[in-house]
Amino acid sequence: MLTGVGGNNLHTNLLHADSAISKSVGRISSGKRISRASEDPAGSAMLSAFDSQSRALAQLMSNQQSQASVLQTASSSLTTTSNILQGINSLALQASNGTLTESDRAMIQQQINQLSSQINMSANQTQYNGQNLLDGSFSTTLQNGEKFAIDSMTANALGLNNLSVATPGEAMSASDLAKSALSKVVSTQSSLGAALNGINSNIANLGNQYMNAVSAQSQIGDVDMANEIMNLTLSKMQSQASLKVYKMNEDTRSNVLNLLKE
Repeated sequence: MLTGVGGNNLHTNLLHADSAISKSVGRISSGKRISRASEDPAGSAMLSAFDSQSRALAQLMSNQQSQASVLQTASSSLTTTSNILQGINSLALQASNGTLTESDRAMIQQQINQLSSQINMSANQTQYNGQNLLDGSFSTTLQNGEKFAIDSMTANALGLNNLSVATPGEAMSASDLAKSALSKVVSTQSSLGAALNGINSNIANLGNQYMNAVSAQSQIGDVDMANEIMNLTLSKMQSQASLKVYKMNEDTRSNVLNLLKE
């Protein structure tokens, strides 16, 4: 065994080389430059801060996306309601024709009643996560702090209860009521659209912030593969060189001992 100052230096060099090899292998396998806080305290603290920021941003985006889904669900149902109201208006205009018989009007009345029932069904059954959206009970606070509520979209709330087309005059009145209800639904859809645009804009902004935070994390914490592979190669060369020097010194020492024995 090699002893003395040279031997100690050689042993130290071997330990350093082996430690560097171990660290490089660990970084390459994990893809992370910092695996322990002791390796880079300042970098580790920054990583923790950016990780906390990116997690918070991801949660905010999730919250906003949930709100967007709620409003999209309501808007989709209101599109169906709009189509039904257009159908009611068409039937009412048809019933305003003075040449129709009572039997004709009765059939049209039955169709209008069925369509009104469909409006109620849509208003009472449109839900998101168990919460009714169109029966007048829904309200929420958007991420920007704005209070948002949806008025009741039932037939009664839209003024469509007891629509009658028994006479041409009543049929025209029913048409006017259907148009008025349609205007209210379109106005509500417009409000939903504006709120959705605001939410989507916030989501896009949060997404940019999230990407910046993740990019910063990557720059600080991710390993530079090319540089780390080069370091690994150099550490292996140093280790091999130290071992060769160790072997050469051992051979020299052995030869000297043999000469002394002769």
